[in-house]
Amino acid sequence: MKTASVAMAFLFVVCLAVPLAGCGGGGDGEPIPATGKIAFTSWRDGNFEIYVVNTDGSALTNLSSNPAQDDSAAWSPDGSKIAFSSNRTGHLDIYLMSVDGTGLTNLTNTPIDEDTPAWSPDGSKIAFSDQEGEIYVMNADGSSQTRLTDNPAWDGNPAWSPGP
Repeated sequence: MKTASVAMAFLFVVCLAVPLAGCGGGGDGEPIPATGKIAFTSWRDGNFEIYVVNTDGSALTNLSSNPAQDDSAAWSPDGSKIAFSSNRTGHLDIYLMSVDGTGLTNLTNTPIDEDTPAWSPDGSKIAFSDQEGEIYVMNADGSSQTRLTDNPAWDGNPAWSPGP
């Protein structure tokens, strides 16, 4: 399972970095937020951490600095928050933090793994998937979690359409 997580995280970083380098935009059609920074997951200190860097490569900063696995960073549309997954509680939950790494909040806190947060275009909601391959949506503060899919097939990696 850990090897699969490492491989998935590596693919996430590679798949995110290629579109950013080639097109100037974020993965899945998401624009780089107005802050002019890129958030990404790195194993550079021997542990998965969430980093930000300016688009010119300067000011590399480790935001998560935790022995847990931190992964799947997603900018809020206004560029003020980052949602991400972490196993700080022994399983993956969706967390929220300010872009300077402060204000950490566990949004899901359930006994199963949740991953791949995706912000709604207006920033009011976050979609995510769970270990059972189901899609959920919740308010950006973690309230009103609603399961959207319920079938034996795997559903994952939610992405919002850019408009209404």
